[in-house]
Amino acid sequence: MSKTIGYLRVSTDKQTTARQADALEGLCDELRIEPSMSATVKKRPVFSQLLKDLAEGDTLVLWDLDRAFRSTEDALRVRRMLMERGVLMRIMTLHVDPYTETGGFIYTVMAASAELERIRLIRRTKEGIAAARKRGKQIGRPRKAEVVCLAA
Repeated sequence: MSKTIGYLRVSTDKQTTARQADALEGLCDELRIEPSMSATVKKRPVFSQLLKDLAEGDTLVLWDLDRAFRSTEDALRVRRMLMERGVLMRIMTLHVDPYTETGGFIYTVMAASAELERIRLIRRTKEGIAAARKRGKQIGRPRKAEVVCLAA
């Protein structure tokens, strides 16, 4: 019996999967939720297990490409692997079949666009941190206070 499984992920502890869950809830037999972590993290145990669990005739549902893939290469590799195994894939924000000629093209362009946005975000963050440091702002956690032990 085929299953429809949704994959959800957020990048930080300050975010919630509620929006994704609400959108996918009625469409999926089950939802797999990754604990909050950046998409750039190489080990995503929930996603890795989900890819292993999917069988021919199953459908993987994603809210958006950037919820699952770290790069264009990663998105294309998983798409090819799922297609070869007979697993369908739906990306809710794309509204195309990623296995058709046109849908595959749009999928590739959108994956590249998501990767570009991630690269730009990293650059902007580094520039912001550098600018703040230049102005003397402490970045990150406050340093631990030194403990001085006086011998009695």
